[in-house]
Amino acid sequence: MSRGQAGFSVADLERILDERKSQLQDLAKRRDAAQKELDKLDAEIQEIVGEGGTIGRVRRRRRRVKNEMSLRAVVLEILGKNKKGFTLADLAGKVTETGYRSTSRNFRNVLYQCLYNTEGIVHDDASGCYRLER
Repeated sequence: MSRGQAGFSVADLERILDERKSQLQDLAKRRDAAQKELDKLDAEIQEIVGEGGTIGRVRRRRRRVKNEMSLRAVVLEILGKNKKGFTLADLAGKVTETGYRSTSRNFRNVLYQCLYNTEGIVHDDASGCYRLER
């Protein structure tokens, strides 16, 4: 029989591998059983709380939206095409027209924060418009 560097024979290594596979299968079965129990408990909680209510960890998280370009890049592109600039409301509409998606409940606030923290964008108090600094 050939022995590896650690002093184990091939048969020993196969036996160890089989034991590890068996342990893995047992753990997977236990995980599946626990998940079924959790699902059952979640269903019971939802039944008690009802459709609109939530309690504990029943709520599911929303997935983050992935856009091709960052909000800052979209804003700079839009403002670069218009010398006069846009009001916050108009700019929010233009951004969403480009296909930019957001799950924010207050997208205008997100846009305002982006405008405020981006160098090179100025606010014209007289017209209320945001434009690129020239």
